[in-house]
Amino acid sequence: MISWLQNKLQKHLLLVFIIFAVLIIAFIVQIGNQGPIGGGKEATADLFFYDSPMNTEAARVEILRDAQLSASLSRNPRASQNLPYERATARYIANQNLIPEPTEDQLLEYIKTLPAFQNQLGQFDAQAYNMILDSISLGGAYSKNDLHRVLVDDYRIAKVYTALEGAGFVNESEILDSLSQRLAKWSILVAESDLNTYAPEVEITEEMLRKHYEDFSFQYQTPERRVVNYIEVEAADYVDEIKPSEDELITYFESNIDRYQAEPSEDPDAEPAEPITFEQARLAVREDLRIEKARELAAERAYDLVVQIHENDFSRESQGLKDAIAELNLELKTASSFAANETPIGTTWGRNMVNEAFSLSESRFYSEPLQHGNKSIVLFYDDVIEPTIPSFETLRQRITADVRAEKLREARAAHALELQEKLAAAADSEDSFGAAAEEAGLTVSSYSDFTLSEPAEGLDRRALSALLELESGEVSDFVRLNGDNQGAYLYVLSKEIPEVDKEDPQYAQVAQSLKNLSNQFSAQQYISTLTIQEQNRLGFAQ
Repeated sequence: MISWLQNKLQKHLLLVFIIFAVLIIAFIVQIGNQGPIGGGKEATADLFFYDSPMNTEAARVEILRDAQLSASLSRNPRASQNLPYERATARYIANQNLIPEPTEDQLLEYIKTLPAFQNQLGQFDAQAYNMILDSISLGGAYSKNDLHRVLVDDYRIAKVYTALEGAGFVNESEILDSLSQRLAKWSILVAESDLNTYAPEVEITEEMLRKHYEDFSFQYQTPERRVVNYIEVEAADYVDEIKPSEDELITYFESNIDRYQAEPSEDPDAEPAEPITFEQARLAVREDLRIEKARELAAERAYDLVVQIHENDFSRESQGLKDAIAELNLELKTASSFAANETPIGTTWGRNMVNEAFSLSESRFYSEPLQHGNKSIVLFYDDVIEPTIPSFETLRQRITADVRAEKLREARAAHALELQEKLAAAADSEDSFGAAAEEAGLTVSSYSDFTLSEPAEGLDRRALSALLELESGEVSDFVRLNGDNQGAYLYVLSKEIPEVDKEDPQYAQVAQSLKNLSNQFSAQQYISTLTIQEQNRLGFAQ
């Protein structure tokens, strides 16, 4: 299994979590307005959260994106708004205590524990892993370096939480109470409701729109954007200079022989394909070797330019820089402006290019050569477009939609409360509750004689936590099950709690589970306390 996983990771590590890229924008919108991490003018040269730099837009966005990727790995789309800061705090503790990075084998074992790669039974699922790889497409939202960095950080952060978890202590009465809840037998009615079907007309006034703009204008702030100039040194311009010898071709073929062999047939009964010989692959080998050598030559030319800038101390607007670019027959191009989570229009730049662009400044105005496909690119600082808040009239249509959505949410929340009150008033018997639910247009299902450890077939497990707060004859509040507006009301027909004692076979298991929860809570509280202290020190506490 390990060798299979290693092979897969080597081939596909760059692709694995592109499937989570759609979450990043929502996450940044959700938490992107918290102090300096939101990308305003608070950035200073010495701004650090513990030992995590936050002095550039690129650094702040990296903290946000890493936290989102980490949440995706653990399948936690509703991660705490403080998650970026908490990860930075835990990573600082790991650094202070010299917690080492994982070995390759340790990292592979850690990957197998991540919910993103597990089946419904919590087991590593190679088939599911393979299906994910086959179904996603390369979107460029994350790079291999991004993924590796987050995996390594999360491995070390997990070690921090483990070290902080103490021996744990819970009262015997708490264990017995939890055990009795686990073994209790329930019979309930579930009245399913889709609040999306409730769509009343909402009145939107000019006063509402103006007040929303005044109160929440920060939500419409445009992010900081960058404009960069750049030169591209094309490998294609140097291909004709590459004239490989016969020995070089043979050596290249032998070093990359798998590249030139036919793909194995999917038919298990098919005869193995004859191996491709050097003579058969000669033209392809020559082409590949020439372009590879040309890329190296292009990179050398780009590096020569950077060295010339450094040695001659050229300024950003100097004639010397312009002459040096002209001597290489290169054109200085200007990219369209872009934010830290975007790429310039008309380019296919990856995350490393964008991050490098956001690290440039007036004092450090050029980058090292960056390889992008068959080009070597050098970026030059041009301009920073500061965050702005568009005018009310510019945003009128968007504000109107936001206010309407908010008013509709309020109306649906009030409607859900009215339904609960109506059902609770009718909860005298199974028949009366069912009649009231059906009159309200709800679908009613019945589940009998089940326990929390062995739920009834077909019962949504997300409803179980609501039962813990209910007694026989009571009706729950609206329990969200599938999406923000789809859920149910639970009516407890009966609840039979058994007598339990320390001799019960499940007592030790429940005791250990409660201790683990207590330990995890203590560790989380410690990290949260340190996080808040650092936020207070920097002056941007929540």
